[in-house]
Order: sequence, then structure tokens, then C-alpha cells
Amino acid sequence: MKMKLKPYPKYKDSGIQWIREIPEGWEVKRLRFNALVNPSGKKVLSNPKTLVNFLPMEKVSENGEYEQESEAEYQDVSTGYTYFEDNDVLVAKITPCFENGKGALVNNLECGFGFGTTEFHVIRSYDLLDSKYLFYLTRTHLFRVTGEAFMEGTAGQKRVSADFVKDFMMVTPSIREQQKIAQYLNKATTKTDKTIQKIEKKINLLEEYKKSLIHHVVTGKVDVRGFV
Repeated sequence: MKMKLKPYPKYKDSGIQWIREIPEGWEVKRLRFNALVNPSGKKVLSNPKTLVNFLPMEKVSENGEYEQESEAEYQDVSTGYTYFEDNDVLVAKITPCFENGKGALVNNLECGFGFGTTEFHVIRSYDLLDSKYLFYLTRTHLFRVTGEAFMEGTAGQKRVSADFVKDFMMVTPSIREQQKIAQYLNKATTKTDKTIQKIEKKINLLEEYKKSLIHHVVTGKVDVRGFV
């Protein structure tokens, strides 16, 4: 049975024009007060040949997925690349990857950490911000459209700055409610993805049927003289 979503019982003015009303009890804060953006420091491995997760931009999708098997030797990527840890949120900073939604919530990394392209911003939640909620926040239309408006640089090389991410005004429920929101979205988006996959499969089958039909008709394999 499909659950009907209801509005919250009471709302208040957020004080932010583009956010407008928010549920009573929620807050609006700059992201920097809820998370660390591009944290410094990294863990060191004694064996430089140890394999660690490595994510170039092409290994991260536009729907939040990434190739867990993508690896490189620690010695080859420990300098000159972006460092991240389990439960960090990655956000592509360069156009058009940012606008297209490239990013991921990374977890279960081989060594608990990994490296990736320098075209990622790394966001690490503080204790009162759920990392999954943060991930979904970075995928909102508001975050992407606002970030696009504040991009800096020349055409084709525009980037979202770390300051934009730090100063982004984010809606902040309690940690418990963040977790409930993330759980709901996990379930709902998984269901939606499965539906999309089924539709895409049907579309592919119809495309194959169309090609086969055209081939059979134009090569005389089907008699259509009685067609009206």
C-alpha cells in the first residue's frame, strides 16, 4: 500500500527568501557549522604498495554511485590527489559535472580511506549531521542551481568554490529526524531506480522489436500487401 505523505503540523518562516517556510523546530545554518569542508590531514600507510580506493571523475556517476573496485597503489596517489574517508560526501566542483549531480557518499573503503580527482570537494559531517542526509542535501535542486549561479572561472573551466559550500544555507532538522529522512529516501529512491530499470528494459526491447520489424518488412520477410 502506497503511503500518503503529509505536511508537518506547523511551519515557520526560515528567514531565507529562497527557502521560505520550514517545519517548526528545524533550523537554517551555514553548512560550515554542520560539517568540515575539504578537511586537512590524512592517514599514512607503512606499505606504499597497499591498494587503496581511487576515484577519478569517470568512476563516479551522476546518481550517486561509484566503482568500489577502482583502486591504485598508495604510493601512486597519496600526493597530488584529494583524500577522503569513510562517510565523507564527495561533490564534483567543475562544470558540467557539478550541475549534472556527480558526487557520492563513500563508505566501506578498502583501508577506511581513499583518494580521488582534485575536482572533488570533500564534506565531512560533524556529530549532529547525518552523512546520508548531507548527501541527499547536496543532490537537491536548490544546492545545484545556487552553486551554478556562484561558479567562478572561465567558460568550460568554471568551478564551485569551497566558500560556496561552506556558506550554503542548509535546512537542519534534529539528528534523529535527519536519519528518518535519509532512511525514507534510501527506500524511496531504490524503489524508483528499480522502476526506471524496468522501463528502460522495456524501451530497449521495443527498440529491438522496431529494428527487427523494419528489417523484416523491407527485406520481404513479411507480407504487408493486405495492410490498410
